[in-house]
Amino acid sequence: MRTRWHEIWGCGRGPAARLAPQSRIAAGAVLFAAGLTAPAGTVPGIVLTAAVTAGWIAACGMPGRALRSFAVLGLAMFLPYFLLAPLLVARASAASGATALARAFGAPWDVFLHGLAGMLLAAATVTVLSASDLRRGLLALPVPDVLSAVLIQIVHQTGELLAETKRVAAAVAVRGGSGGGRSAVRALASLPRVWLPRIISRADRVAEAMELRGYAESDLRILGRTALRAADAAVLIGAFAILALAAALRWRLRG
Repeated sequence: MRTRWHEIWGCGRGPAARLAPQSRIAAGAVLFAAGLTAPAGTVPGIVLTAAVTAGWIAACGMPGRALRSFAVLGLAMFLPYFLLAPLLVARASAASGATALARAFGAPWDVFLHGLAGMLLAAATVTVLSASDLRRGLLALPVPDVLSAVLIQIVHQTGELLAETKRVAAAVAVRGGSGGGRSAVRALASLPRVWLPRIISRADRVAEAMELRGYAESDLRILGRTALRAADAAVLIGAFAILALAAALRWRLRG
């Protein structure tokens, strides 16, 4: 993926970006659950999953570059599951040919559809959340404080750590570490002594900067939250209605 981690957060400019942060997080989570709940073996389930995914991507205004990157990543991750189909056909040989083939491709297709849809729904939600929006949204939702703190730290630290890793890799390449031979082996052996201290130092500096900006307060709710509006309520009601529809399709399939 060429799309950088820190460039994905908050890059969406769709209508969903005008919602309260907690509404964006909640709606994305509910639609993610709906995409996983809809049955992949029926036409209504496939249509619902595709419509929910495409609609939320459009609502978030996910940039085309990020969409292509995540789509390629999803295809690379989930298409190989279809290679298991011949093994499943052999195990289902007792059934008729068409039935065995349908059963063999059913499981990989289920993983592919739900995995790709879930990845795109989560990525679209990320594009309408900046790091600050994520913090304010998590604080307004009934999420445990420990989980909120861990997620916020992951988001804030990951971009800086990746950037520092790229700088170390560039410095190693300039010094001949990207070539072959003895120099590459020496560079690889000395990498932990160079990379790890720089990563720890960068993490400490980011933590100190966050502390100066109020992230170490015992109760971050004093920094304010965004009130819900009619649009937020409408989006949340629609998201839960879609989840209920997906659950009904799943229940009908089992019945």
